[in-house]
Amino acid sequence: MNHFKRAVITTLIGSTLAAGAFAGDNKQAEDLDASDMTRAYTNMYVGTSNNGDVKASGSLSYRYDNGMESMVSLEGTMNKEGKYSDSRLQYFHVFSINNAVTPRVAVSLDVIDNETATTAALGAISIFRTPIESLTFFGRVGALTGKYSDAALNNFGVTDSNLVGGMGAAYAVWKTGQDGTFLALYPEFTYLSGDIESSTVKTTFMAATPLSADRTRWGQIKFENTYGSMESDTRTVDIDETRVWFNYKVYL
Repeated sequence: MNHFKRAVITTLIGSTLAAGAFAGDNKQAEDLDASDMTRAYTNMYVGTSNNGDVKASGSLSYRYDNGMESMVSLEGTMNKEGKYSDSRLQYFHVFSINNAVTPRVAVSLDVIDNETATTAALGAISIFRTPIESLTFFGRVGALTGKYSDAALNNFGVTDSNLVGGMGAAYAVWKTGQDGTFLALYPEFTYLSGDIESSTVKTTFMAATPLSADRTRWGQIKFENTYGSMESDTRTVDIDETRVWFNYKVYL
C-alpha cells in the first residue's frame, strides 16, 4: 500500500512541475486571491522542507451559478528516504453570504493518515474583513474522530485505538503590496482524547509572493513550530518540532 501512496505523491510532484510550464491567463487568474482561505481554486503545489521531506498537492475546483464553490484536494508527503509519510484527502465547499464583514464561510471534510493515526474531520472556516483593506482574519473550528495506528498503540502501551477530538485556529493575513504578496500568521490548537491523549499547538508564519505577472505561479516559505505532548497511563512524550517549508504553487 505504501508503494501505491508513494506513486501517487510522485505523480503529484511531476504534474505540478509540468503544470507550471503551461499555466497562463484564464478567468480564474483574473480574480485570484491566493491569500483568501475561503475560496476554491484549481491548483497544484510541490514543496520541500529543511529536513528533506517532500510534499505535493493537487486540487480541482468548481464554481456554481449561485456563488457557491467546491474543491477536492489530495495531498501527500514523502520523507527524506523517499518513503510514504502522510496524506490528506479533502472536500471543501464555500457558501457566499450577503454580509460585508463575513462574505463567505466554508465547510470541509478531511481524511488524514499519518504514522500516529487515521482521522476524519468535519470543519468550518469563515473570513472576517476589517476596516484595513490589506488586513484580513479567518477563524476555523473542527471536530474529528478516528483510530490510532498500531505503532502508536505499541509505543504507548495501550490497546484501544479509538479517538475523538477537536481543533481551533485563528489566521491573520496581511497583504503587503499591490502584486498580491502577503504574510500570514496562525496558531492551530488540536486536542485528541482516547487511551492516548494528545494536545498540540502548531504556529505557522508564511510569506508568499507571485512569481509571474498573471499571479498563477507562486513561491511560499513557511516556518512551522509544533509544541505539545502525547501521553498514556504509562508514557509521556513531549513534542517540540520546527520545520521550514519551501513551496512552489501553480493555479490553473
